[in-house]
Amino acid sequence: MTQNNELLLAGQLIKAGKFIEARPLLENFIKEHRDHIPAWRLYVETWPALEDRKRVWGYCLKVNPHNAEAKRALEMLDAPSSPSPLAQPVPALPPKPKPAQKITSSRKKPVSALFVFVSSLAFICIIAVMALTIRTVLSQPIDPTPYRHTQPVEYYLYVPKSYTGDRVYPLFVGIHGSGGSGLHCWDLWQPYAEKEGYILLCPTIPGDAGGYYLDVGERTIWAAVNAVQSEYHVSSRMFIAGFSAGAYFMQGFAAHYPSSVSGLAILSTGYSMPGFQPNVPVLVVIGSMDNPDSIQANEMLVSHLQQSGVDVEYYVLPGVGHWATTKTESLTIELFRKTVGK
Repeated sequence: MTQNNELLLAGQLIKAGKFIEARPLLENFIKEHRDHIPAWRLYVETWPALEDRKRVWGYCLKVNPHNAEAKRALEMLDAPSSPSPLAQPVPALPPKPKPAQKITSSRKKPVSALFVFVSSLAFICIIAVMALTIRTVLSQPIDPTPYRHTQPVEYYLYVPKSYTGDRVYPLFVGIHGSGGSGLHCWDLWQPYAEKEGYILLCPTIPGDAGGYYLDVGERTIWAAVNAVQSEYHVSSRMFIAGFSAGAYFMQGFAAHYPSSVSGLAILSTGYSMPGFQPNVPVLVVIGSMDNPDSIQANEMLVSHLQQSGVDVEYYVLPGVGHWATTKTESLTIELFRKTVGK
């Protein structure tokens, strides 16, 4: 995918409100073009919160210290806001008059078979819609605010309601991409935690839109894992799902701590780490519309793992760019089940 196509696709996703899908696409672009201010401007649009926008423009100014637009954007965000006259409440419209009702005879008419059929069909449709609505609600992540921890590092932790402490629970660790946070992994993996019975840990690794360092990531992961292990009865081996830069990072982490991982889901990575040869099941997933260089890196990674005798599954998802889909999630959960004997 060319540079212009990457930015065009990101812009289309933003217009559609798909900020999470657009974000990693722009992160990959910015990593190679840190002075491309239009890309930074699009990236800011994927972060609705004021503090996040300040953070992103701050990163931009850090790598482009003399850029006037970045300076001006930060100044405008820091300026005290005043209520806009356009933001005044709109008065409610008067209720529409009810249409005249046709007066009919009060004599009861026999109920036709067609009426019964249509009524039954309508009832079935209502039930189906209600079931779909309930399913959709249950598949959404719950409010992460009460589950956020800030010490010793920032991380989000979910413990299933079924937790009793009388048995060992699997530990599922989600690793976000560059410029992201543990909140992004929470959005992906929290809806499955209760049903699958795992304790979910989503740490935030410090860094910027250009990525983070391996040693920083390892210290952050272990600080969060040690905090969880001190309070809950969890497995000493963790299942790890990493996205984008997080998928590259986890290769190095697994190579350094092979006895501490039970399975690895490598999602939309852009690079293959030399010498990576785990002894656990591995899932590799990437979209067919992702960066061609990234797809090639995935193919090289999978080929190396297969030649090394690693239990690896590889999927290229058609029509998918640099983002996670429900198929990505389901494949990851299937691998997780495999690692815990389900």
